[in-house]
Amino acid sequence: MRLKVRKCPTDDLAVTNCAVVNANTFNASGTKHLLVKTGPAHQFVFSIKNHPSMRADEIAFAMPQRKWATLSLDQEIDAHPFTFQNNEYIGSITLSADFQTKKSQTPEPLNADMMAREFSMQFSGQAFTKGELLVFRFEDEKKKAYTLALTVVTIQGEPIKPIIYKSVIIAGQLLPNSAVIFDKAEGSMLNLVGKSKGKSAYRSIINPDWDFQKMGIGGLDNEFSGIFRRAFASRVFPPEFIEQLGMKHVRGILLYGPPGTGKTLMARQIGKMLNAREPKIVNGPQILDKYVGESESNIRKLFADAEEEWRRCGANSGLHIIIFDEIDAICKQRGSVVSDELFGFGCTEDVITTVEKEYNKLDPNVDLSDLARRTKNFSGAEIEGLVRAAQSSAMNRLVKAGGKVQLDQDAIEKLMVNVDDFNYALENDIKPAFGHSDEELEKFLIGGFITWSSQVSQILEQGALHVKQTKSPDTRGFVSVLLAGNFSHGVHCH
Repeated sequence: MRLKVRKCPTDDLAVTNCAVVNANTFNASGTKHLLVKTGPAHQFVFSIKNHPSMRADEIAFAMPQRKWATLSLDQEIDAHPFTFQNNEYIGSITLSADFQTKKSQTPEPLNADMMAREFSMQFSGQAFTKGELLVFRFEDEKKKAYTLALTVVTIQGEPIKPIIYKSVIIAGQLLPNSAVIFDKAEGSMLNLVGKSKGKSAYRSIINPDWDFQKMGIGGLDNEFSGIFRRAFASRVFPPEFIEQLGMKHVRGILLYGPPGTGKTLMARQIGKMLNAREPKIVNGPQILDKYVGESESNIRKLFADAEEEWRRCGANSGLHIIIFDEIDAICKQRGSVVSDELFGFGCTEDVITTVEKEYNKLDPNVDLSDLARRTKNFSGAEIEGLVRAAQSSAMNRLVKAGGKVQLDQDAIEKLMVNVDDFNYALENDIKPAFGHSDEELEKFLIGGFITWSSQVSQILEQGALHVKQTKSPDTRGFVSVLLAGNFSHGVHCH
């Protein structure tokens, strides 16, 4: 049948990605799809909708469909009913996504799992073809509406029998249980999260031309290996895997020591090793300015490029390196005052292990109750640091060391955080600011106390009162005790 091309009659029909015809021409209740021929070698499959405003000799398309099929208004085309074969049902479809307009761009993450569910509900039973341009409108958890421009990248057919592998097909019909995967279009600001997000291409963080055997840093192998394990091992893994497990990269390293011990040299060599933006090297005192607010402005300018790229690219941003030399010249020591407005949280094991348990990345031998006992007086930040350190140890096992850095091919499947990782982190990486060493304490308590005078009894009684005062909920701030005395007079024992 020869039909003339028209504009889509309504905006609601435009987002259906269907061809629109009069019911007397093709009734959508009986004819689900049309094969549209625009030339001898050019044919396209569309699902159809009916609308009373269409004349019997007309067929309407939205702008993306006209662009994809190279259709112009008033052009005459051939349209015939079309039916998919049993091997042309979609098992999985991969879509490239971007914002429809620049005005609607936002750096906020979009839940790809929610998008996939909405896509399946809106377009179940509809025809899709590789390379087809689509419009997709959906609402997020906050009921905020988004309109995305989609392109069909690949389609895999649904196997008729379980033993038959899925095959790549050109066109197919979407099923309610078809897998829908979203990829971010190249150059897009779209920030996708969730299991339905495709694997994005990413550059290795280590410069491919870098050789660790030619670092030019002598005698600091242990220090450098520790830095690599804590700060860079996690960055060798794909960004979507890190995001899926809720891991956080280490964002800063503090190198400290006497002058001339290689701190600045190591920082410069790390900058050369990484496949990152050109490092910014700043001497600490250069940040200071005599005018009010200028010092803060200088700091903001240093991070401006990194913040701008993060707003545009999210987790796929490149690595920016800022080296502060002599930072102690501008930074004061953090205060130790405890405010009444600070409070602690319980049930931290649920907070730090839920994601790892969900993806089966936490070894069953890890005893969370034992870890809770061993992390007495750890702050929330220190517990998070402990988990990060354990994760980095587990990841470092899967990074092949040598002249070049390579990731184990099955690293994602093999990754498992075990009890040894937590033990190593407790012994070497994380020490609580207000914790205590049980081993050191036990040394002083061997044999107990000898109350050789009433003065010793008074000291012990006063100490017990201070302990009760510390435990009391009415106590505000710290309870400080000063023990003074000559050497070997029992000050440490008390």
